[in-house]
Amino acid sequence: MEGSKLVGIIGTGDFGRALANRLLRCGYDVIMASRNPDLSRLISINPSLASVEVKTTKELLEDPNVEIVFLAIHSWNFESCLTPFKTQIQQKIFIDISNRERPSKTESNPERLVEAFPGLRVVKAFNTLSAYALESDTFGGAKQVLIASDDSTAREKISTLAREMGFTPIDYGVLRAARDLEAYPLTLMYGWGWPTLFCLCIFIGWNIVLCIAYVKFYMRSSHKFKWDHVPLAYVNKAVCLTAITLLALSYLPGCLAAFLQIINGTKYKRFPTWFDQWLKARKMIGLYALFFSVWHVAISGIYMSPGYLGSWFESTRVHFPENTSNFVYDFSVRMNLRGEGTISVGILALLMMSILGLSSLPSVGAVLNWREWRFVQSHLGYVTLFLVTAHVVIFALPGWMRDPTAMLLRSTFMCCVIPFIVLFMKLVLITPCIGGYLDKIRRGWERRKSHKVSGNQISLKYTNMSSSDSVDTFT
Repeated sequence: MEGSKLVGIIGTGDFGRALANRLLRCGYDVIMASRNPDLSRLISINPSLASVEVKTTKELLEDPNVEIVFLAIHSWNFESCLTPFKTQIQQKIFIDISNRERPSKTESNPERLVEAFPGLRVVKAFNTLSAYALESDTFGGAKQVLIASDDSTAREKISTLAREMGFTPIDYGVLRAARDLEAYPLTLMYGWGWPTLFCLCIFIGWNIVLCIAYVKFYMRSSHKFKWDHVPLAYVNKAVCLTAITLLALSYLPGCLAAFLQIINGTKYKRFPTWFDQWLKARKMIGLYALFFSVWHVAISGIYMSPGYLGSWFESTRVHFPENTSNFVYDFSVRMNLRGEGTISVGILALLMMSILGLSSLPSVGAVLNWREWRFVQSHLGYVTLFLVTAHVVIFALPGWMRDPTAMLLRSTFMCCVIPFIVLFMKLVLITPCIGGYLDKIRRGWERRKSHKVSGNQISLKYTNMSSSDSVDTFT
């Protein structure tokens, strides 16, 4: 940073000490302020802070060499701490790192601070980091510093400070945006609400379908329902059906969006709100598909034996002659083509789906360029959907062939309907004539079409803007 490398911190708590450690490691001089300054006590807690200078709050705020001050105290102590020094504080930049107990849409801590001290240069930053993330680069916490302030110069200085501390600064806008920054640490799984509910409904729906099928079967059969098989064998069917349905539903909106763009002749027409939310939820739905797939593989691996899956294994018949004693016949039971094909394709599909899940992580996606990310999420994604569908078809095809008239009512066929539709739509979209036309639209070209706006007839003209939107990817 240009100018002084001296930074002040008001507060000697856990977060204040973590800040001091980080600043010292990055070559800054640090002054910590406390109501009861005691360096020996600070060193006894953290010996690495031996080079820190400890002063009273009054001495720190009156020091003209300190331009940037971290407020590492509770927000309700801001006014009482700063009120005696209204003249001195106007020359400094204060970084508010506090958070609220409950999010508020009407005010934030730094906004209240500016209201109490008009003209004060306040920056909201570092509140989304934990003390562990400050002290250790190996800790898996966030490394981004979201910055909000009405003072653009102060915002730039704090961005430089964050960058020199080893973090990635992100300009979040004016101080009003601090409301969102304070709500961020209080939000649990933001954006996962309705996708979770949606996936749960799909799982419950398949359980209902299977229950109806079991009721019909056992009403016509002399067999009795085996309740001891419910935790694994019966649940596994619903888990498998849910996994393939969710994977197909994560790619279906991308295909539908492509066809809508072709129909509209432009990429600039907004999608309906519900469809836009579906597009944004593809990552969550896809990750839930991976969750159910791993669940299915785990259960299948546990009960995979001729006793459960007799049609997957070769039949071995042993004949014992009459009046035979102490006769031992060793034999092994091997999988047949159906069993090996189902397992082989299923394993390959799970590995591919795992690659999709890993690439959706921010830390992994950050090292991929656009072409690599699109190749994994789009191209490999559709290959994965094909493999998952093939896994189900290989498993269910003998049953379909035995009774083609009842095939449409089988759960294994019903779960393949959406994947068949998605794969067919993608096959159409990659044909040269359709695919080339779609690429032209996504580059900004618009089909000439008349629209009425406010009673006036206007005509959309051809444009050739450079853009590469993609709406057919997993995330």
